[in-house]
Amino acid sequence: MTGTGAAYARWTRGLPAGRLLGVPISVTPSWFVSVAVIAVMAGPVVESLVPTLSDPGAYAVAVLLAALLGVSVLLHELGHCVMAQRFGVGVTRVQLFLLGGVSEIDRIPRTAREEALVAGAGPVVSALLTGVFAAVTATLQPSSVLWLIAIEMAVANGIITVFNLLPALPLDGGRVLRAGIWQRSGNRRTGTVTAAVGGYVIGVLLAGWGVYRLVDGSRSAIVQGAIALAMALYIAVGARDEQTDREPPGWPADFDPLSVARPVVRLPAETPVEFALTAAADREVLLLGADGVVEAVLDPPAARSLAARTPAAPAARAGQRVGPDTVVLFSDDSAEIQDQLRRVPALYFLLIGQDGQPQGVLRREDLPGATPR
Repeated sequence: MTGTGAAYARWTRGLPAGRLLGVPISVTPSWFVSVAVIAVMAGPVVESLVPTLSDPGAYAVAVLLAALLGVSVLLHELGHCVMAQRFGVGVTRVQLFLLGGVSEIDRIPRTAREEALVAGAGPVVSALLTGVFAAVTATLQPSSVLWLIAIEMAVANGIITVFNLLPALPLDGGRVLRAGIWQRSGNRRTGTVTAAVGGYVIGVLLAGWGVYRLVDGSRSAIVQGAIALAMALYIAVGARDEQTDREPPGWPADFDPLSVARPVVRLPAETPVEFALTAAADREVLLLGADGVVEAVLDPPAARSLAARTPAAPAARAGQRVGPDTVVLFSDDSAEIQDQLRRVPALYFLLIGQDGQPQGVLRREDLPGATPR
């Protein structure tokens, strides 16, 4: 099981296992438990498919298969990481654990497209691995060790691909579903709620199947049932965490940060600072470059200080520069805005409306609990 959520990772500490593509990799003790369980279950299967192997040899191959499954999960997660990095998103680490792995990223995606592409990159990698191993299988001698490894990896990566595309949070398919609803509705929260419901449904179905297998009573059925119940719990808890993580802990439930956006007046960046202060009245001053694009937001305290010394100085000298990190979209929900304010130590944030034009300015001082990290 894989995903970009970090709910499970918050509960555990992994053992450092190096870095790949600049991303720290860690492995929890539970991952080694999964290797042992897979080896015990797969040993007899390996022995039956490759009769020339001894018992120790069959279990050695089973351990290798379990380890390669971990490598497949790691490559899946690195697919998320590479795509996230292309959008300028920092990746804290990739962690492998009992049921798969998670990629921990340092911020909420800013657009539906960004979320969909980051979430979809993992399944794309797994699908490519499925095709590669399937093609290799066709070139190998049946019932050989290499043939068995190739076919098992093709099947395993195929399962990873299909399972992660289920429309349920915290799985990748749930994130893609959320992105689609976000794109259509303009509200990420609506997508979160819908995809979380999918998570609860999948969790219930897995739990039901797990109980059914436990009732069977055979050793393999008990193991399968236990894994299904663990997966059901992971998905249900992950879906719940996705919903609760969207609620800003420091803001009242009915607080709309966009309601405190201040009106603006636009002036050229070269406007004398004294005139800019006079023109501002009770509004925020957006300072425009020669191309008409907002370059900065006037900082009144700095502007008054500058005006006292040099009244004719360009207002841009007393402005806070506007960049991607200080832009808030009208479609952003409260959690996204609070997360952004906590990450970015700026005093002013430019609000962009649905038409792509500046609609106002958010001041940090107007937003409760908006202390930067």
